Amino acid sequence: MTDITVSSIKEVSLRRATVDDAEAIAAVRVESWQATYRGMIPDNYLDEMRVEDSMLQWRQILQAMAQAEDRICVYVAESEGHIIGFASGMMLPEPKLGMQAELTAVYLRPAWQRSGIGRRMVQKVARTLQAQGADSLLVWVISGNSIARNFYEELGGALLIEQAFSWDGMDLMEVGYGWRDLSVLMASVNAMRTSASLH
Repeated sequence: MTDITVSSIKEVSLRRATVDDAEAIAAVRVESWQATYRGMIPDNYLDEMRVEDSMLQWRQILQAMAQAEDRICVYVAESEGHIIGFASGMMLPEPKLGMQAELTAVYLRPAWQRSGIGRRMVQKVARTLQAQGADSLLVWVISGNSIARNFYEELGGALLIEQAFSWDGMDLMEVGYGWRDLSVLMASVNAMRTSASLH
């Protein structure tokens, strides 16, 4: 894994995604899935994932975002002109598990994981949704993804539920984490950033 210093993290900028970012976002998603979900999702499904297929879906999401007045938000993390990660969220039409908004995706290229960028992206999405009136946030994780589960637990997420779900014909298990008070999430991100800067 690439060693990333705090100074280099500061060189990563976050900005709102545009439709032109659909291909780069899709590439990050496919690379992240293929690296992360081995052993959780069948290899043949991961090996057959194509950037072109995911790009069409993300183009639709980004077009919808442009008309959603921050009820849908997607941010990309960029370094030296290259997109290295993205995060997205949305206000829920109706509360789920008592949560008003959902963090729908957080993905980073493997070499950039565990560098603090994921926390920054989560905070950016949460702030946008908070400005839309959300005071709570839900996120879903595949049960076996211990790295993601630890990430959300470190940010103060409470385990709400574990349940079966179906994805593209695959029967999987997922867990839902939530923050009933977004100020807890913000404080956790800030505390972790302060701790990192002291090392």
